Amino acid sequence: MSLILEARDVSSTLIGALAMVASAGIIIGSFAVPRFMRHLEGRSLLLGGVFFEIVLIFALMSTQSIVAWFVIRFLGGLVGSVLFVVTETWIIEITPRVHHGRVMGFYNTTLALSFALGPLILSVTGRQGTLPFLVGIGLMVLAGFPVLWAGRYAPASSDKPGFGVVSFVFVAPLLALACFVVAFMEITTTSLIPVYGLRVGMTESSATLMLFVGAAGGALLQFPIGWAADHFDPRKVLVACALAGLAGAVAWPFSVDMPFLLWTTLFLWWGLFAGVYTVAMILAGKWFKGVELATAMAAFGVFWGVGAFVGPLLGGASMDLWNPYGLPLTLVIVAGLFFVISLIPRFYRLPQIKNVS
Repeated sequence: MSLILEARDVSSTLIGALAMVASAGIIIGSFAVPRFMRHLEGRSLLLGGVFFEIVLIFALMSTQSIVAWFVIRFLGGLVGSVLFVVTETWIIEITPRVHHGRVMGFYNTTLALSFALGPLILSVTGRQGTLPFLVGIGLMVLAGFPVLWAGRYAPASSDKPGFGVVSFVFVAPLLALACFVVAFMEITTTSLIPVYGLRVGMTESSATLMLFVGAAGGALLQFPIGWAADHFDPRKVLVACALAGLAGAVAWPFSVDMPFLLWTTLFLWWGLFAGVYTVAMILAGKWFKGVELATAMAAFGVFWGVGAFVGPLLGGASMDLWNPYGLPLTLVIVAGLFFVISLIPRFYRLPQIKNVS
């Protein structure tokens, strides 16, 4: 999307704002999804979501109005929240617990690879004309076909949950914080690490390559992390991933002059810390079921969105205050605080859930 807008000479500020309005749609939509899942069947929600996404892509293709794009992108975020929450709840509920880790690891791997597919498609279709949008519509149609033959799905329990999307932070603070911190680290790094590389004297290609290597780790290490969570205590796996996140945040700025060490560090750091989110999903599957699991997944989307908002703002401000070393310092502080919190046993014990919604 950003590459298409850039080709139309849209300002960077507007491109960033369009990205933020889509995230806002996901955050706001997440509040309503658990209620939808209490009253509507899961397959119908997914098929409806796919249909509306196709309509919205067609609408994007049909207009050049930036104002219209803001509205369409916001609506796309609302619909996307349905697709994410229903899909993740469905996958977790139907997966045997002994396979939760590997299945969620595979899910997060495919999700990461799908995000990487967009720029690759644009490199083939080009950024001009209707072809990129038609390919997007085709992919959404393909995504909808398997759902047509899927069985009907409703949450294991349709009772009103004992907590809400926001009050989830009081029920499972570690999971809420995990979503916030991983989004904070990932989106901040994606946005600013190439800028950091340029400011410390790296070439543009090397600075960009840092993103590719880190993203590759984020995609390829999720299945092994999920396997580890299936075979060992997932709480210990989460602590190990949090420790790796802290160690990597400390180490990578000191390796910028040693390319092999830098690529290795970024691959492991990005991938292992992204594993915090994978393990958080596994723990949610162990702790919740039915509509409460759907509410937890909706809360994941909300706290992820908040982290994605806050991270680049603080990261950019820290670079302005201490150019450019404020960025790695911020990442170290955030990763360090999360690691310390992950060591506290009481955050792994759920309170007796009453109605805190």
